[in-house]
Amino acid sequence: MNIHLSRHAGFTLVELVVIMLVLGILSAYVAPKFFNLDDYRSRAAYDEMAGALRYAQKLAVGTGCEVQVTVAGNSYALQQHSTDCTTGGFTTISNHPVTSNSLEGVTLSATTANFIFDALGSCSASPMIEVKVAGITTHTINVVQETGFVDAQ
Repeated sequence: MNIHLSRHAGFTLVELVVIMLVLGILSAYVAPKFFNLDDYRSRAAYDEMAGALRYAQKLAVGTGCEVQVTVAGNSYALQQHSTDCTTGGFTTISNHPVTSNSLEGVTLSATTANFIFDALGSCSASPMIEVKVAGITTHTINVVQETGFVDAQ
C-alpha cells in the first residue's frame, strides 16, 4: 500500500487576492455605519419618546389624573396638576422614571406642542411628533386622539 500524502499548506496567491478584495469591499460599506451615530441617535430618541408617551397615557389611567406632555426643541416633559387632579397649574412630575429629558443632537417637532392624556387614556389632540437628526426627519410618532394609542412604527 503506497499512500502519497501531498503537503499543500497555506493559500494560493489567487485566494489571498480574492479575500483581500472582499475585505476591502466590506470595509468600504460597513465601516461608515460604525462611525455614523445619527442612525443610532435617532432610533434611541424615537424609542424614548414613544415610551414616554405610552407611560404618560398609562400614568393618567392609573392615577385618574390628567398628564400633560410638552414637546419643545430637543426636549419633552410630563406634567401633572400641582395641587390635586383638577386644580393648580401643571408642574413636572417627580419621583417617576420618565419625567423630562433633553435629547442631544435630536430635534423634536410636534403638530401640537402641549397635549393632555385624560383619566380614560384619550388624548386632547391628535399630535404627530417628528424625530429629526441633522435636520432630516427620521421617525414619526402619531397619537390617536380618541383612544390615546401611540402609533410608533
